[in-house]
Amino acid sequence: MKRLVLFAVILAVLSCERNIPPVIPDSRIVRHVKRVVDGDTVVLDGDEYIRLVGVNTPEMNYPSGQPELCAPEATAFVDSLAGGKDCYLVYNTSVGDSLDRYGRTLAFVHILPDSTCLNVEIVRAGWSMVYDEYPIRPDYEELLRSAEGEAEENGRGLWNPTENCSSRRRKW
Repeated sequence: MKRLVLFAVILAVLSCERNIPPVIPDSRIVRHVKRVVDGDTVVLDGDEYIRLVGVNTPEMNYPSGQPELCAPEATAFVDSLAGGKDCYLVYNTSVGDSLDRYGRTLAFVHILPDSTCLNVEIVRAGWSMVYDEYPIRPDYEELLRSAEGEAEENGRGLWNPTENCSSRRRKW
């Protein structure tokens, strides 16, 4: 029990340094990102698919389709931040469903050791605009909206695809 309390305190302190609200993980379980499917879906240990709340990146169109504009860049960004790393989840159930229509768990993914919120960083990098098909917890919606404004102001990712995306298909 002491280890759990210490873990929560450390996460709260580290979260403050990254402008992320101090959050004790809902699951209190450290998970591992097994693979990145695309810019808004990761697979964790146990083959659990996680749909990142508040994020909707261009589609890779597996297995036979052509990726949408910026999809490879969004996927590579997520892989660089989360691929093969430990994380914890903060669920969205306080304001919405726990699963999306494809059966993926809806959650915010925090990458350890510094508790970086993957969902917010994708939006901050400009690879997604805030996506509210699924309700977003108010504490995270504020962070996502701020990150979106920063990305737009600085012409990151989708906010300037001509400069930021190597793929030329313009469907998204």
